[in-house]
Amino acid sequence: MQKRLPRFVDLAICVPFLVLPLFIKLPYRVNIFLSWEGAYRLSIGQVPYEDFGLPMGICYWLIPALFFKLFGPTFLSLVKAQVFINLISMLSLRGILYNLRLKPYAVTLSILVFCLTYIVYNFWPWYNHSVVVYELVAIFFLTQSFNAESTRSKTVWVALAGIFSVVTFFTKQDVGAICILLCLFLLVYRAIMVKEKLPTAIYLVSVATVSLLAVIPFIGFDFFYWFNYGQPPHSSRLDVILLLNTFLEGSMVEKIYLALILILLISTFKSFRQFFEDQNQFTFAAISVCLILQSIVTKMTSPLPTDHMTYYHVFGFACIMSFFPWQRWSSELKPAAAILLFIMVIYSAGYWKYVADIFHLHSKKLIAAGNAPQHATPWKTTSNYKSLKHIMLPESTIAGVDSLAKLPFIHNKDLKVLNMSEITFLAKEFGYTPLTQHPLWFHVNIGMFQKEIDQINERVRSGYYDLVLFEDIPSLTEFYPYKVRDELRKHYIRNNTFLAPRKLEDSTIEVYINPKLARQYLSQSESDQTK
Repeated sequence: MQKRLPRFVDLAICVPFLVLPLFIKLPYRVNIFLSWEGAYRLSIGQVPYEDFGLPMGICYWLIPALFFKLFGPTFLSLVKAQVFINLISMLSLRGILYNLRLKPYAVTLSILVFCLTYIVYNFWPWYNHSVVVYELVAIFFLTQSFNAESTRSKTVWVALAGIFSVVTFFTKQDVGAICILLCLFLLVYRAIMVKEKLPTAIYLVSVATVSLLAVIPFIGFDFFYWFNYGQPPHSSRLDVILLLNTFLEGSMVEKIYLALILILLISTFKSFRQFFEDQNQFTFAAISVCLILQSIVTKMTSPLPTDHMTYYHVFGFACIMSFFPWQRWSSELKPAAAILLFIMVIYSAGYWKYVADIFHLHSKKLIAAGNAPQHATPWKTTSNYKSLKHIMLPESTIAGVDSLAKLPFIHNKDLKVLNMSEITFLAKEFGYTPLTQHPLWFHVNIGMFQKEIDQINERVRSGYYDLVLFEDIPSLTEFYPYKVRDELRKHYIRNNTFLAPRKLEDSTIEVYINPKLARQYLSQSESDQTK
């Protein structure tokens, strides 16, 4: 029972953070349309690269697509998928910490930090988050191999680490590349220390084999055009100057963790040789430092840094905890209680936001200053659409979707809809099939390029599309291609405009209808001829 107690405690800490999003109403998240679109296309049998182009690997959508199959294509299914992804991340982290011989008290406190700084912010599947989870799985399998008692089990664990390293890479390239390099570094280090070269060879063979299996079937479908490894028309996101700016001008908390780890290493070990020969501490420090530095790199390579990079907190904290004398404290609650209080105060931002919202604890001064949650227009849920259960949208967006639902031709299964907006769930609600031979994502120079803009414009001029939704986001520099909008204004009829589901509430969705359909189905009063 004594040995099982940490499991029950860890589970008790994790469960509230895991299930919380299932019981609250969530606002429509910026860019969540991308998670929906990829998962939906996979769930209806469309094939990446063959049916749609995208500048990343497909692994980001595997779990959401599975949950669409199991529970139906709804946003609540995406939340359920994220609950599962968060569970995987917690189990992987816990396994890594135990594999690295961190004491149970320290593991439990580290899991609490992980919940407060990472899980609490991530309610939706997103590639910047999923890639870290797959990386944790790969590192777990690798560290599990270090403790394997037989050659056979070691081989299996290392091969699994290689497989998930590739999954990581085909979720997001920068983190995936770092993951592979970190695993190779640790394997070479182990080869030096324990004279085992076979695990390194197994890992390389595993990575190479799975990579070939993931790429070869798609070579004939412009894989090397779409997949972004820095080649034209893509641009490399690695910029040494920008990286230095990110590190030296910001990243204060990350630098504090790195400094504390360095100080503890210098004060604990008499020489680098002594540190190098301590396999467990060296491995722990290498993983922790690498992932802290990785979070700084991903701030630079990701256009919109978010809370998906805050995983560094737990590795900074856990590495520091590994130097504490837990052997002496294992029978005392006071040190653990003091650290627990410290954690709850230091890492309070995540949970306090929800506590303040639930109990309406916002100061009048904050509200007056514009720092309390508020929207320019009311947001609410709607029961008209199954996919939006528990999801809040602006009233204007709901009214706009309602107006689309009233179009007499909207439920035509052969309807050709070019949906360049964030309300991609319309495909399920209205029953049309997302167009193939188009990009999955219409973000200019990220998810589509001039070649695709020219192709779409040619189809607009020829009247190929029946209905086009175009989103205008003034606060972003050409997120969606305005050259397409210019052609739409020349050749299509604008039927409606309504608010897009963004918190900034400065974005609008414009509805364009093919003139032939407009003449056939709509009266003059229903067609807005404004160009």
